[in-house]
Amino acid sequence: MGPDGLPPKEDVARALLLRGSVFVHLDPRRTGVVLPRHLLKQPQVMLQIGLDMPIPIPDLRVDEEGICGTLSFNREPFTCVIPWSAVFALAGEEGRGMIWERAMPTELRNEVDREMGRRPPEGLRVLEGTRSDTIPPPPRSVMDELMADDEARDRAAFAEDEDELEEELPRRGHLRLVK
Repeated sequence: MGPDGLPPKEDVARALLLRGSVFVHLDPRRTGVVLPRHLLKQPQVMLQIGLDMPIPIPDLRVDEEGICGTLSFNREPFTCVIPWSAVFALAGEEGRGMIWERAMPTELRNEVDREMGRRPPEGLRVLEGTRSDTIPPPPRSVMDELMADDEARDRAAFAEDEDELEEELPRRGHLRLVK
């Protein structure tokens, strides 16, 4: 186990490789990462590696330093080097895997925190209290009109014939004055 109580990334990668391919989630801006130039400025990149890929990776190496191998990008081979310090998640084909939150890029960690409700979205102020405290109720006239419409619909549902139905439902114009 590592200092954060999680198994080493190398062990997780090897275990997942035994079951098929592995999706490696990494921060390409970290020191030591070697990837095609167009990927280096992104906050995260996901690469798929495996022992039995449609385009084979004959020199794939997973060791104590990280992952190394020649991958295909737009049908062009490129030798990639991914140190473990850049890897923040590993997942197998079935979606099972592990996340090392401390290694996650700051932008991604902030987004995860926001989605999980651990912090408010940037630029928005969160008010304390219940929804009824923060959102004013609709004006009384609107509530009266909605209740009257509901009652008319309820009566119409029990109407026996179409003549009675037309008598029950008031005809309303298509325009309405809003104050």
